[in-house]
This record gives sequence, structure tokens and C-alpha cells, in this order.
Amino acid sequence: MRLSRIFVDQGLDHGEQIYLDADTCHYLKKVLRLKSGAAIVLFNGQDHYDYESLLSYEGKQAIATIQNAVAANTESTLSTEIIQGLSCSDHMDWMIQKCTELGVTRISVFNANHTQISLKPAQREKRLGHWRNIAIKACEQCGRQVPPLVNFQQGIVAALAEPVPRDMKILLDFEGDRLRSGSVSRDTDESIAILVGPEGGLSDMETKSAKNAGFVATRIGPRVLRTETAAATALAILQFSCGEI
Repeated sequence: MRLSRIFVDQGLDHGEQIYLDADTCHYLKKVLRLKSGAAIVLFNGQDHYDYESLLSYEGKQAIATIQNAVAANTESTLSTEIIQGLSCSDHMDWMIQKCTELGVTRISVFNANHTQISLKPAQREKRLGHWRNIAIKACEQCGRQVPPLVNFQQGIVAALAEPVPRDMKILLDFEGDRLRSGSVSRDTDESIAILVGPEGGLSDMETKSAKNAGFVATRIGPRVLRTETAAATALAILQFSCGEI
């Protein structure tokens, strides 16, 4: 039986007792109905280990006692980034969840010209915390040890100027050439960035900025996909190309 996986934001070591927060205690005890002595797995996003642990309860407190550290690197060998124009809340949540499951390394969100409701600076940290929590929960489900980095920029110029490796730059655009399963080789060590517009697409100015930054217009197929579907589909094609799925 697959063990429940719980993210813990701290260092972990053999024999340690980890006191879990109230929400996690409720989830384990009331939702999963796990009893004292049940086996669970902890991970902390800092290394490539699953920490097999035994669960116990003290009143309303849940405690995990680490029994063993097991090397379990499920991270993708392909370095990928989704640069996503801010979309409506449920579309963003779905995209982050599915792209995390598919192994994305980094997600960069920006206010696009056609974004329906722009994210104000005062809302930034709350929304980033929400998105990062979705990524963590997706890692708990899919078996990843390291959640993707999630950040936000006020506009496309700032998003494109981030000092991160982007060897291959893909702009999802229905007017571009088709993205095929042989787009990357199985042994590639390139970092791949995929730029996706919001529901209304990128403006002409944003498309020009992307092309000036070296992004190549690419389409996925003969049908127009929703923004959240496009990001996950492009990522899946690249993962398939390099033998990840």
C-alpha cells in the first residue's frame, strides 16, 4: 500500500521526532483515519530522500518518529520553466498542480496585458503562498521530493529578464511551427522555458518582447487549447521526448 507523504519545512534526520502542525494532524487523524503506529513518509524539499516514519498521537498533537532515510529521487532530469501570464484563480491552481506532477522545475507568473484581474503588490505574498502550497500538495501526491520554485513578476519584461538559464525558449502561439515529440533529445542538458499567455492571449507588444528575447513561436497542434491545458500539454510533450514519461 502506498504510504501517505507529508511535507515538513525543516531538517530531518534518523531517530528524530517531528511534531506536525494542527492541520496535518487533522488530515492524518480525521481524514485518512490513520492510527498510532501507522507508517508515513516525510520529505522536506531540501534533499532527495523520503524519511520513513511512524505516526503517534499525544492528545491533539501528531508526532512522526523517523525510522529510515531512503534515497528516492523522482525529480525530472529535464530542467523546465513555465512562464505563465496570470489567469483566473482556478486555472492557475490547476496549471500549477498538473505541471508540478509533470516535473516542472520553476513556475514564473506575470501580470499580462490581457490578464482579467491583475495581481496587486499587496496581494502578492498571499497568492504566492497559496500557489506554493498547491505545488507542495502536488508533490505529496505524486512522489516528488523538491517542489518547483514559484515566483511572480509585475509584467512580461521583468519575467523575461529574470537571471535564470533558458537555453531553449518556446512561445506558445497558434501561428508558430508545431511542437513535436522529438523536440528535445533524451540526453539533453538544456534548460527549457515555455511562455504561455493568459485566457486572452499575449498582446502584440508582449509577443514582440518575447521574440526579441529569443523565444520561438510554437504551436501544440491543430486545436486551440485553454491556457492551463497548453502549459501542461507542452510540458508533457517535452517530458515524453526525453523519456521522462
